[in-house]
Amino acid sequence: MSVLTDPASIGSPAADEERSTGGGRPTDLVWLTWRQHRTTIMASIGLIAALTGLILYVAAQITTINQQCGNAVCADNTAQYAALHGPFGLLQVASYLTIVVLFLPLLIGVFLGVPVLAREHEQRTLLLAWSQDITPQRWLWTKIVLLAGLTAALSAAVAAACDHLAHVLSIAADQSLFSASAFQVTGMLPLTLSVVWLLVGVALGAATRRTLPAAFSALVGYIALFFLVQWRYPTLRTPLTSTVPVRAGRQTGVGSDPDSLRISGSADLVDAAGHHLSPSTLQAMCPPTPGLQNVSNQCLVQHNIYNRIEYQPGSRIPEFHLILTGSYLAIGVIAVAAIWWLVRRTSLSAG
Repeated sequence: MSVLTDPASIGSPAADEERSTGGGRPTDLVWLTWRQHRTTIMASIGLIAALTGLILYVAAQITTINQQCGNAVCADNTAQYAALHGPFGLLQVASYLTIVVLFLPLLIGVFLGVPVLAREHEQRTLLLAWSQDITPQRWLWTKIVLLAGLTAALSAAVAAACDHLAHVLSIAADQSLFSASAFQVTGMLPLTLSVVWLLVGVALGAATRRTLPAAFSALVGYIALFFLVQWRYPTLRTPLTSTVPVRAGRQTGVGSDPDSLRISGSADLVDAAGHHLSPSTLQAMCPPTPGLQNVSNQCLVQHNIYNRIEYQPGSRIPEFHLILTGSYLAIGVIAVAAIWWLVRRTSLSAG
């Protein structure tokens, strides 16, 4: 039996000493956390293991195809191209896996973070838990540290695997690592956001004292944050401007930087002297091909037309990751402060 549940320990000198110092041995608190959250913890470990394994498997398959194509985009009408781009091809599977990783922090916040306090309030077990030989603060912070440590370990594995997949896709799909589909699942952003959203879930559970309202609030907040980052991250720093020749085929990067990010709507066609070309001038120079509404790139290449574009260089990816990491950590600090304040209030009339 643990100190938390052993009647013989109540009133003993050892128990009195533990209560005076905050109570509860670390092993008792670990056991209590496991008993209360073992189903969610086991499900999380299984899900993360399966997700990480599948990501690594798909990345290995795409790597093999990349090597067969000389570490370049595979030519059309080849078996390798069909394996990548066909129905339920590897690129489509990789896209689905990326979406799962994007919303993994939300799942952690809803299923692991929210119930920490919301379920205790709903089941009226909070008063019992806080009346034992352990202070409310130590009971809560120990559980949060244990769950946050587990979250960090699991999400780190997913983040590393997804970062590897994104680098593999950058070759197979000619995809910039600065693009919206890759930027938020590379580096340690999935790890940071997973831990932060766990804390947000705990704070929302403490605030609402109900599981469903807290889960809905976590969902709305996460979706709002996701779209805010998608909208604002390309302009976290002032974009650079460059003039590059128009070329035929895919144009993802800028010049020799394949991981650069073109700012949406920033392309401006100019001639060799740098003069802006109006739509009427372009149509006179390169009449639209029958069946196509736009001027073909091939004609623009022949007339030495240039794109004047705004972009973020690929060298800024680590800096942008740090900016977002700092922003996420600020949200985490606010969540921790909210938890501390709410627990101090709740401890006076728990349950």
